[in-house]
Amino acid sequence: MRGVVRLEIFGALPAGLLNAAAAEGAALWRVESVDENTLRLCCWERQLPVFERLASRAGCELRILSRRGGSGNLRFARRRAVLLTGLGLAALAVAVSLLFVWQIEVRGNRRLSRGEVLRALSDCGFTVGSFWPGTDTEKLKSGVQLVCPEIGWMSVNVSGSRALVLIVERTEKPTIAAEGTSAELVAARSGVVRRVSVLEGQAKVAPGQVVTAGEVLASGKLESLANGTRAVRARGGVMAETWRELIAVRPAAETLKRPRELGFSRFALVFGKRRVNLYFGSGKALDGCDKIVAEYTLGIRGLFSTPLRLVREQIVPYDSEVGTDADFEGMAARLSAMLTADTEGQILDSSVSRAAARGLLVVTLRAHCIENIARTREYAPGPR
Repeated sequence: MRGVVRLEIFGALPAGLLNAAAAEGAALWRVESVDENTLRLCCWERQLPVFERLASRAGCELRILSRRGGSGNLRFARRRAVLLTGLGLAALAVAVSLLFVWQIEVRGNRRLSRGEVLRALSDCGFTVGSFWPGTDTEKLKSGVQLVCPEIGWMSVNVSGSRALVLIVERTEKPTIAAEGTSAELVAARSGVVRRVSVLEGQAKVAPGQVVTAGEVLASGKLESLANGTRAVRARGGVMAETWRELIAVRPAAETLKRPRELGFSRFALVFGKRRVNLYFGSGKALDGCDKIVAEYTLGIRGLFSTPLRLVREQIVPYDSEVGTDADFEGMAARLSAMLTADTEGQILDSSVSRAAARGLLVVTLRAHCIENIARTREYAPGPR
């Protein structure tokens, strides 16, 4: 900005000129002696008239070897006024766009989807394109919690046109039985009883007994000679051997899509909520083609975003053919995961079989388990 000039001084006594310049407070650096009559040095551009005046007095010749910055910047700006004006307007546009929200990121949601949170924010007046300095975050959080009561805590942090919404969902309250309600234990599935552990109530089965689904395992009615029948809430567990069978079925032949190697891409620009296609025709998917959409936001990821986005649509043609892409191992793994999640105990043994019949592919999982089959069933309320 200040400008640096590289000078060459030639004369009978150039050192005297340096002494005179130093006496007037001129800054000198990179002084180099070429020979006994020639010196080279650097000084600030605004001090150049001092050296020219002293050189004329000392009878020395002054030659400028190079210039950097200073008035050269001004000449550069004059020659490229349109370019610099455009850069200034672009910088101003970016600075103004930082006052608006162009990207909303949601974190912490599990039961609620991102779309539900964004819809609740939009209902409260906070969406893409909102002027965030005018947003009352406390009022916004209260409004969103009214729309989505599943949210227990919420925070909205805006940084460089990027809003980060942190939420903590409410913990679901466990189901607590009302006082005075009575219930019994029934079998969730058929099996052979191996161990009975009744903490409250009266056991109706014994080890070695075969029970069927829905059969009463422990009653919630206790009979007493002194007090008659007393209703309680039966509690406990009944471990039984069970034999489970899970079946997965899918068509043996179906229409499959095989993508071709050749495809093409088309692009569009999105400014805020307005889209400009950089291709002819509509944006609908073409018949016989898959459309893969990717968006690229102009900005620095994690720092700030701008309202300008580049959309790339990759069109991939495909051929249709009749066949199957059945994954027997995947189907068996999903059945095994379902069995594990539904078994309150241990899987002793399991086997998987495959078959094809009537145009269907069938995967069967058979398992031998020992598990707790007791489930609580409340008594129907009697007449008052």
